[in-house]
Amino acid sequence: MIERWRCFVAVPLPDGLRSDLADVVSAWRREPLSHDLRWTDAAGWHLTLAFLGWIDAGLSDEILRSLVAPVREARPVELAGGGLGAFPSPRRARVLWYGMTDAAGAARSLAARISDALAPIAPRVEEGSPFRPHVTLARARAERGIDLSAWIAGRAVPSGVVPLERVILYRSHLGRGPAQYEPLGAVTVGTGARIVRDVEAEASVDG
Repeated sequence: MIERWRCFVAVPLPDGLRSDLADVVSAWRREPLSHDLRWTDAAGWHLTLAFLGWIDAGLSDEILRSLVAPVREARPVELAGGGLGAFPSPRRARVLWYGMTDAAGAARSLAARISDALAPIAPRVEEGSPFRPHVTLARARAERGIDLSAWIAGRAVPSGVVPLERVILYRSHLGRGPAQYEPLGAVTVGTGARIVRDVEAEASVDG
C-alpha cells in the first residue's frame, strides 16, 4: 500500500513576530467569544504558498527538486505584517487571519510560479481561493461561520516583517488537537537557490 502524506509549501514566521502575536492571541483566548473558535497552534503559524493535498510519500524529493527553478527566479524580500481579517468575510467569518502586505506582488508571484511547477506532480495545487498572504489564527466551530466584524474592528495586532528567504515543504500530521507540521526540506530563495534537507539545523545557524 502506498503511503500518502498531506503536504504544503510555506514560509515560517520569524520567532520575534511569532512571540509577539502569540502574546496577543493568548489574551484573546480568555475572552468569551473564543469559545466559538478553534485556535491554531502558534508553533505552526506559517504563510502558505501552495497547498498540495494528499501526495504519495515518495514524491517529496521530486517536489523539493521542482521547487528550485521557481524559487530561483524570486528575490529575497520582506513582507510587512499587520491587520486582521476573515474568510470569506468578517460578517460570516469561518477563518480568522493575520495578514501581510504584498504591495509589489512578490509573494503572489512566487506562489503562482510554485503552483505551475508542482501542478504535474500534485494536481490539487491549482485548486483553492485566490492567493492572499496570511496566517490562519483560528477557525469557526460553526460551519456557517460567525460574525466577527465588530470584534475585528476593535483589535490591535503587532506589526513585523516576514522574510521571504526560503520556502519549506511541510507534512501535516492530523489528529486530536491542533495539526502538527513536520518540515521535510527547504529551498533557499534567490539566484543561489539550493535544497536544505535539515531545516531545523539550518534555522539555528541562520540565527
